[in-house]
Amino acid sequence: MLEQLRQNAESWGIKIAFGIIIVVFIFSFGLGGLSDKKEPVVAYVDGAPISAREFQKAYEDTITAMRRQNPGLTAEELNTPQFKQSILAQLVNTKLVLASADKMGLVVSPAELRALISSIPSFHNAQNTFDSAIYKNALAQNHTTPERFEAELKSNQLVQKLQAMTTVSSLLTEPEAKGLFQWARETVRMDYVIFPVKDFLDQAKPTDEQLAAFYESNKERFKVPARLRLEFLPITVAELAAGQTVSDEAVLKHYESNPDSFLHPEQLHARHILLMVPPSATKEQEAKAEADIKNILAQAKKGPFEAVAKKFSQDPGTAPTGGDLPWFSRGMMVKPFEDAAFALKPGQVSEPVRTQYGWHIIKLEASRPAGKVPFEAAKADIKRRLAEEKANEKVNEILDQSLDQMAAGVKLEKIAKDLNLATRKSELMDAAMVQRTFGLKKEAVESLFALAVGAGAKTPLAMEPSKGYLLAEKIEDQPESVLPLDKVKTEVLAEVKAQEARKLAMDKAQAVLAKLLDPATAQQAQAGLKAELKTTPPLDRQAAIAQTGGNPQLLMGIFSAADNNWLKTPFEVPAGVALARLNERIPAPEEVWEKEKRFWTSQGSAAFRQELFNALLANLRASAKVEIVRQDLVN
Repeated sequence: MLEQLRQNAESWGIKIAFGIIIVVFIFSFGLGGLSDKKEPVVAYVDGAPISAREFQKAYEDTITAMRRQNPGLTAEELNTPQFKQSILAQLVNTKLVLASADKMGLVVSPAELRALISSIPSFHNAQNTFDSAIYKNALAQNHTTPERFEAELKSNQLVQKLQAMTTVSSLLTEPEAKGLFQWARETVRMDYVIFPVKDFLDQAKPTDEQLAAFYESNKERFKVPARLRLEFLPITVAELAAGQTVSDEAVLKHYESNPDSFLHPEQLHARHILLMVPPSATKEQEAKAEADIKNILAQAKKGPFEAVAKKFSQDPGTAPTGGDLPWFSRGMMVKPFEDAAFALKPGQVSEPVRTQYGWHIIKLEASRPAGKVPFEAAKADIKRRLAEEKANEKVNEILDQSLDQMAAGVKLEKIAKDLNLATRKSELMDAAMVQRTFGLKKEAVESLFALAVGAGAKTPLAMEPSKGYLLAEKIEDQPESVLPLDKVKTEVLAEVKAQEARKLAMDKAQAVLAKLLDPATAQQAQAGLKAELKTTPPLDRQAAIAQTGGNPQLLMGIFSAADNNWLKTPFEVPAGVALARLNERIPAPEEVWEKEKRFWTSQGSAAFRQELFNALLANLRASAKVEIVRQDLVN
C-alpha cells in the first residue's frame, strides 16, 4: 500500500499535499426520507429518487460551508458544472452507502441519536448542558427543522458505522509508516539557472507570414461571441416582497408567537482584514506576508479600520464592505480566528492571527451574550420574512396573469406596469453572462438568443437556484464575429514573439547543457554560469512545486536524482527554460520520527481506510443503476 501511495503522490494530476496526508470524505447532505414525491427529481439511484430540493440544499449547504472556511472563493468557482456534478456524485454515493448499511442491518438507535445531539457544544447553554430552545433556534437560523437535522445526522452516523466496519483491518505497520514519514519529510537543495524568455524577445523577429499563420490557426481566441441586450422583469419572491405591506402588529404577533426562534448563543459582530498566504508559499513568501500584515496592522490601529480593510483586505466577499462579517457564534469560524475574536472587547483590534488561509486582523464591533434577540433588532428581519411569505403566495397568480398577457401579445413594459413593477434593461451580454446573471438553464439562454429583436420569450424562464422566473424581451442583437487581424495585431505579435523567444531560450539552454555534460567543456561551462547560478533553500515536495514553476518532470527529476550531475534535459518554467541539478539531499530527521510516529501511523492508516472505502464505493457504483433525469440542473 505504501508503494501505491508513493506512486499516486508522484502523479501531477493529484497534487496531494506532500508534507501531510489529509483524508476527507464528506457525507453532509440530507437524504430523501423527508422529500415530497411530487417534487422534481434530479436522479434515481437503483430506483430511489434524489429530489431537486435535496440536491439544491446540498449545493447551498456546501457553498455556505466552503465560503465559511475559505472566504476567498468566488461565485464563478462555485457555479460550475464540475462543482455541481461533484455534489450530485456525493449524494449518489450516500444513497448507495445507506442502502448497503440497511442491507447489513446497521441502525442508529434513538438513544444514540439523543446522546450525539446532546454532545454538540453549539446546543449548550451557559451551564454547558444541552438546551432544547437553543437547539431549535440554531436549526431555525440555519433554515432547517429538528426532523430534517436528525434525519441527516442519522444518515451520517450510518455512513460512519459502515465505513468503520469495512475498514477495520486497515492499520498501517510501523515500518510502512516510517517509510511514508521519510518520503514526505525528505528535503532537497537544488542548483538551477534560468534562461529567461524576456532576454530573447529582442532577437525574435516574426514575419508577417508567421503572424498571419498564427492568427489563422488561433481564430477561436479572437472570436467575439454573440451578444444580446434584454428588457426584463424578474418575477421572484425577493422582487415581489418589496411591494408587500406588512403591518407592525403582524410583526409583533409573529415575534410573540415564536419565542424560541429568537434565542441565540453568545455572538460577535466583527470586521477583518485578510492577507492570503497560499499553502505552497515559500519561507520567503511567508516572511513577506508576515511583514506586510504587521505594516497593515499599524495602519488599522490608526484607523479608520473600514477604510484600511477596503484598501488591503484580499477577501473578495468582505473587502468591499470594509471587512464586515455577519454575526457569528462559536463553532462558525476556524478555531484560531474564533479564539482571537472572542478574546477581544468591542472596539479592540487584534494582533495578526494566522489561519490556514493566511493572516487576519480582527476588529470587534459589538458582542451580545446568549439570550433573546430584542424585538427592535428582530423587527426588520421578521418583516422581510413575512413579506416574502406573502409574495411567495402570489408568484403563481402573477405568472398566470403574465402568461395570459404574453399570449395576447402585450408588451413586457405594459405587463410590468399592471403589476406595479418596472422592467429593467441589461447591458450587452454573451451567453455565459446571461446564464450567470440570471441563473438560467442552458436551454433557456439558447431560446433567448434565438428570439428576434423585439420578440419576447413565450413562457417565463425558471431562474436557479429556485429564485423565481424571468420575463424577457430581446431589444438588441449582435451576432458572433471574429476580430480582424489588424484589430488584434498587437496581441498576435506579442504571442508570436513570446513563442519565438521561448524557442531561442530552449536552444540556448540545450547548447549550454551539452557543454555541461561533456567532460571536456564542463568546467568552462560551469564557470560561465557562475553569475546566474542559484541554489534553493531546503525544499520539501510541496514547496518544490512552486520553486519548479509547476513543472512535474523537473520536480520528479530532482527528487529522484541519483547524483549531483545536471539533469539531462532542459525544463520549461513560466519565466523561461531552466537547467537544474541536485545540490544536496537532506534525509528526514530521525529524532523527529519518535515525536511524529503516532501521527504518521494514524494518518497512513487513515489513507489506507479511505482506499478501502473507495474500493467499496467503486463496487457499489459499478453494480448500481444511476439515472440522471435532469442533467440541466447539474450543468
